Amino acid sequence: MTVDHGRTVEAARVGTGPLITRNSGFARVWGAQLLSQSATRMYQMGMLWWVLGQVVAGERGMASGIFLACAALPPVLFAPWIGRVVAAHPSGRVLRGAVVAAAAIGLVLAVVALVARLPLVAVYPGMLALASCQALFDPCLTKAIPELVDDADIENATAFEQSTFSLVGMAGAVLGAVLVGVAGPSLVVATSAAAYLAAAAVLGPVRFRPVESPEADADAPAGVLRTWRMLASRPFIRIALVCFAAANFFITATFVVLPLYTKDALAAPSTTLGLLEGALWLGMLLGTFSGARLPGSPSRIGAVCVALFGAALVVPGLVADRTVFLLCLLVAGWAVGATNVVFVALFQRTVPTSAKPAFFATMLALLGASFPLASLVFGVAGDLFGPQTLCLIQAVGLPPIALVLWLRSGRAAEAARAGAEEPRI
Repeated sequence: MTVDHGRTVEAARVGTGPLITRNSGFARVWGAQLLSQSATRMYQMGMLWWVLGQVVAGERGMASGIFLACAALPPVLFAPWIGRVVAAHPSGRVLRGAVVAAAAIGLVLAVVALVARLPLVAVYPGMLALASCQALFDPCLTKAIPELVDDADIENATAFEQSTFSLVGMAGAVLGAVLVGVAGPSLVVATSAAAYLAAAAVLGPVRFRPVESPEADADAPAGVLRTWRMLASRPFIRIALVCFAAANFFITATFVVLPLYTKDALAAPSTTLGLLEGALWLGMLLGTFSGARLPGSPSRIGAVCVALFGAALVVPGLVADRTVFLLCLLVAGWAVGATNVVFVALFQRTVPTSAKPAFFATMLALLGASFPLASLVFGVAGDLFGPQTLCLIQAVGLPPIALVLWLRSGRAAEAARAGAEEPRI
């Protein structure tokens, strides 16, 4: 990866103090990410709880599974198109276009909800459309980090970027649950639309510094399959992506299990669901800012963290208690946050600049492909088994994946001692 340090438009000056106080351009983009993802999470959480209230008990698992699949499908379905758009257009134009489109969709839903009763059937395509805008925004922002900060600040910028998922997870989960409980779906969609508009306004003045790549544009991979072939020379990245895609199947199932656990195992209101999700995202936030300080290779860190997530779900699978579940979700979230920041920083430094647009779109597609599958599988299972049993199923599925990562780390270390050039994971 090559960064032209001679150009200084909106570039960070490496120094002391938080990155967002030294680089106004990055601070604005990060603020827009907070607003955009908060809006998406508010809609997802608020409307999910509303959907569960509209269907009978025996159909809640399937209803929530389909809804969450709509939230997760866009990065998978549109990965080739997303990669091409992010590569072909300036980052600022793509980011602004994504939030403006999301704001327009949110305003249409808000008008329908205010003037008439929002039909249940409209909630699902609404989630799909908003998630599509977010699926374009997220990889573009990841690709744009070197356009906003200097090389020495990439870890800091990555930590802020990854922390957004945790911050908006807490704020969006709690606020979405509260808003739908107070005024129903109309207030949820109206607030989400306002947040998207605010994100567009925040992005307006930001100027991005183009990053030149030493590779020819013709050699840049342009799709998921070409990107996967490009990674043949980087097997450590391939294995990491496959392992975390498999782990995501069990980890992201938590978002299906939580509303069912809240309603059936705890018999609690929507605010409890917000607190439970908030604990998970708070743990991710703590892990994001502490993960870079963990000793050891990324693959060993990932192995331990995947196993820790599984272990944290055993207790709520045996004991249905809100406080116990909150603490376990805090630990589980920390494990995910720590792993995310370690691996995203690794990818920023090892993937060629010209390949990054397609790579990050492919990464989101591979990691995200497990979410709609997990949503449907665990949604159906939620109508057959209790939520505590679902927690135990998650806990059992993760240790084998952790073992693969741990063993791969040992082989990479042996290759390094033998003089191979492959980086350790």
